[in-house]
Amino acid sequence: MNSSSDVKSPDQLLHYQLGASLGEGGFGQVYQAWDTKLHRHVAIKYLKNFTAGVDLTREARLAASLQHAAFVKVHALELAGDSQAIVMELVPGRTLRQILDLEAPGIATVLDMVRQVAQAMQEAHAAGLIHGDLKPSNLMLEPGGAVRILDFGLATQADRDATTSLVQSDQQGTIAYMAPEILTGAKLQASADIYALGVILYELLTSRRPFSHLSGLALAAALIQSDSDQWPWPDHLPLSLRELVRAATARSVEKRIASMEELGHRCTQLLELDPVSLNSASLNLAMLKLDPRFQQSSASPSAWLNLLRPTRKKTVMLALLVGLVAIWYSQPYWSQVGDNFKTYSEAQEMKLGLAALAHVDRADQLAVAEKHFTTILAHTPENAAALASLSLLYGFRYQADVQDAGWLNKAAEYAQKSLSLNDFLALSHIANAKVLALRERYSLALSDIDRALALDPNNQFAWQIKIDILIHAQRTEEAQELAQQAVQRFAKDPIFFGQLGQVSELKGDLRKAEEMYGRSIQMRPDGAMAYRAYAQLLVRQNRSDEAVQILQAGIGSRPNADLSGYLGEILFGRGDYVGAASAFEGAVSSDKGNSGDYLAWARLADALSWIPGRTEAMRNAYAKAQDLLRPKLNESPQNADFLSRMGLYAAKLGDQSAAQTYAQKALTLAPENPEILYRAGVCFEMTGQREAAVSAINKARQLGFAMKIIEADPELLSLRRDPKYLRPLP
Repeated sequence: MNSSSDVKSPDQLLHYQLGASLGEGGFGQVYQAWDTKLHRHVAIKYLKNFTAGVDLTREARLAASLQHAAFVKVHALELAGDSQAIVMELVPGRTLRQILDLEAPGIATVLDMVRQVAQAMQEAHAAGLIHGDLKPSNLMLEPGGAVRILDFGLATQADRDATTSLVQSDQQGTIAYMAPEILTGAKLQASADIYALGVILYELLTSRRPFSHLSGLALAAALIQSDSDQWPWPDHLPLSLRELVRAATARSVEKRIASMEELGHRCTQLLELDPVSLNSASLNLAMLKLDPRFQQSSASPSAWLNLLRPTRKKTVMLALLVGLVAIWYSQPYWSQVGDNFKTYSEAQEMKLGLAALAHVDRADQLAVAEKHFTTILAHTPENAAALASLSLLYGFRYQADVQDAGWLNKAAEYAQKSLSLNDFLALSHIANAKVLALRERYSLALSDIDRALALDPNNQFAWQIKIDILIHAQRTEEAQELAQQAVQRFAKDPIFFGQLGQVSELKGDLRKAEEMYGRSIQMRPDGAMAYRAYAQLLVRQNRSDEAVQILQAGIGSRPNADLSGYLGEILFGRGDYVGAASAFEGAVSSDKGNSGDYLAWARLADALSWIPGRTEAMRNAYAKAQDLLRPKLNESPQNADFLSRMGLYAAKLGDQSAAQTYAQKALTLAPENPEILYRAGVCFEMTGQREAAVSAINKARQLGFAMKIIEADPELLSLRRDPKYLRPLP
């Protein structure tokens, strides 16, 4: 595959279904594609101008080894005819080129974007990788504000002329960001990336490239012969920003900012300045270098000796003393001054909060949403919309941790307060309907959600929650009809496809359910609910191998505690205790899971108990589960489920007295609950109370507790041989 014509309109590559073309660069055609094996969107780049015998494997491995979130993940390298195709993560959002064509970003936004790129490129340079083609069209801004770096590294090795040739489809688009030394034939170095990012910073601030009226050889000549000191600037831009651009784009490499680390550091310092200081014509950028790693003395040794002359020394010391006194006495007013310069927009906070809340299956996004809503309440404590939104958020958290009634109580409290403040706000009724549904008061919940829809017919939360209510109220026909309407009305929201899949599954149409779950995943590859539902459907059909693949694909797209936990459950049930332990470790990971989930810690301990040599790790996991559960039990001391679990963990840790006390109290509160009976039975067996254990286990069997769990429990091995247990149930 040696030219773009060879890949003009492909529709399939191995197990990838190719979709629309995303663009064509100097060395490749990029397509959106659907990975039919792992059910995810990807981007596939066919290389052209490919030199026979060049292997991209090493370069791809280096790029894939970079951990910074800004780098687009390389999934695979595939053979495509006589060329290669790179399978990459598909990044949503707009390129900086698209943004610049429509708007001029604010200074703070510009500095933040450049800082993100610098911090990421710092890691790349440390690994010995140079991008070589940084430009606005290779930087993508995601909806949440994160900047992603496209076309990393692979261009340099696969098609060296793509970044140095003056004959390509986007001449000035690439040449404009080339360092002068590269245009004159010097070896590509990290300093070239710094120059390119400096040019990008200039363009973001001024809305134009240097010498934007030139192209090709004329543009190259202008860049070689000039210096960034000569570039034109709008009068309103601060001197400090001009100095930063000039430092990053100095024609001489020796005078240029030395590293991406320093460039990012300077952006951070400018972001921390108040508007007055930032716009000060007398601000010297060199004075911002507070980090000793970046300090460079601009004064000669003789200048410092002059300062030490007796007459000048006294003046300097006096000035320093006056300054320190002024700073000391101004301390009480620092926070007030800072607050005056902070920008706050209630509408923007609400918009960002609701956008994050839409990702109900991502704990990190719920945390982001909570921050925005609480910011509003800090300014306006009786903001009904923020209160209702927090109520919804706590309701979603309760669903994720159904045993923690504290979330539901908070959701109810905020919903009621919101209603009392504004009975004509749709969000207030949506929040209250959610609480009523979680308490299984479906008739009242439907009444409230219908009121919300009357006030705001296009509210997606209202549609989503009404479908949920109908599903849980077992009104599947109505739920199906409403879900079908929702996928037509909100065609870009994957949650409704997932809900339609859920209804189809309840109605026994498993093929339709599988299709809908796949569509939901296709639309939002980083969601978790559709992966979980799809995997559960496959397990239900005894297709556990496929379920494992789906879960692994979901975790690979975005690590998720729920997906890791369910993967662990499947592997544990198959007897793969090592794999199960690894999955549960992911579920409780502080950065990729939920380290506060006591159930996941207990499941990890269960898996570790089957692995030789992991006794200490097992005990630590049970102890962690117990530590996390104890505060919940203190809040709900009559919760039989909490009590029985605490008893079980105590038994596993050898605390016989506590185990018996917890188990007995749980049985007193819930004598007919089969799960409580089962756990109590295990506690009694482990603490030497065989008769009580047999009685509890037999009663659990009688009430329908799963025999396969009893038969698989290693703690009940001896009990299962007891004639009293073997006796047929009445």
